[in-house]
Amino acid sequence: AICTSHTRADTLSSPWKREPQAARKKHSPARIIMVLSLRSNLIALAVAAECATGASAFHAAGPAPARFSPALSAAGRAPLRPATIPIFSLKKNTRVMPLSGLASSKMVATSPDEVIAEIMKAPIMDKYELTRSEKVEEYGTNVLLFTHKKTGAEIMSVTVPDENKCFGITFRTPPDDSTGIPHILEHSVLCGSRKYPVKEPFVELLKGSMQTFLNAMTYPDRTCYPVASQNLKDFYNLVNVYMDSVLHPAITPWTLKQEGWHYDIEDASKPLKYKGVVYNEMKGVYSSPDSIHSRKCKEALFPDNTYGVDSGGDPVVIPQLTWEKFEGFHKKFYHPSNSRIFFYGDDPVDARLELIDSYLDEFEAKP
Repeated sequence: AICTSHTRADTLSSPWKREPQAARKKHSPARIIMVLSLRSNLIALAVAAECATGASAFHAAGPAPARFSPALSAAGRAPLRPATIPIFSLKKNTRVMPLSGLASSKMVATSPDEVIAEIMKAPIMDKYELTRSEKVEEYGTNVLLFTHKKTGAEIMSVTVPDENKCFGITFRTPPDDSTGIPHILEHSVLCGSRKYPVKEPFVELLKGSMQTFLNAMTYPDRTCYPVASQNLKDFYNLVNVYMDSVLHPAITPWTLKQEGWHYDIEDASKPLKYKGVVYNEMKGVYSSPDSIHSRKCKEALFPDNTYGVDSGGDPVVIPQLTWEKFEGFHKKFYHPSNSRIFFYGDDPVDARLELIDSYLDEFEAKP
């Protein structure tokens, strides 16, 4: 509990009938309730501030906390009297996040020129070109931008003393209709791959990995696959699964039927129905008047480009999606030349580049 009740001798000595009229009005039940309500709100705000700022503890200033004085008055009743409520202050969390033990402290503490000189010595730099470097003083980090020579893929490497390592790969995926290809493909690539031929590796990772973030998102013009973990081995395993999933997914026509749409029959006497993971999801979205209003506004504002169609899929249009168009969309857009990759955390830069090159090296540059 934030504050506990204490009975103090000095709060028991003044009977109610001896107090003047002004004092009785000051301590009237209505005023007491108002004051306590205000202080409760302040304490609630303090709790919310702790969650938002990462403060480690509350520190009370002043005498021991108390809520009410239960003393009986001379009139034979027990009015509630507000006791002292301490003023709380927030103490910032000063814990320094440890490095994983692999990233050099020089990567954060030194100048960009010294960081570049260290990175350029790594053998893996034969596969990359360093196109930009910058030190962000506010976050104590060095940011390096690389281009993979063979494919043209861009990799942003952010080195910072944070044990929560993050990775993400994003593809430009502009649709030309509302069949929901980007959305269905986002689901489908996480249903098994060349190195990980299991039914649902995404679900297995949610259950068995030490991930701190694991998801995928479809936007009107791009599809993103971010992951994060504080454990280095687990983190690189997540990166491996995601890279293999997006570049070598085990998609088949059955994948489209499961994740996109298919015919379903429950009763031979009734007509066929459409079903599918994304189809059912978007039926829920389109049951909202706000969603329909937003969609119609975008159609009116952008009648002739990708922002005028629904990348998530319109339930009326989704059944028009064919396997040939679905497979062709992946071949066209899920290519390293069409990707943007980023790393964030305290792991070594050369290890990041080596891991990514093991997947990019089998591809050729694409216009």
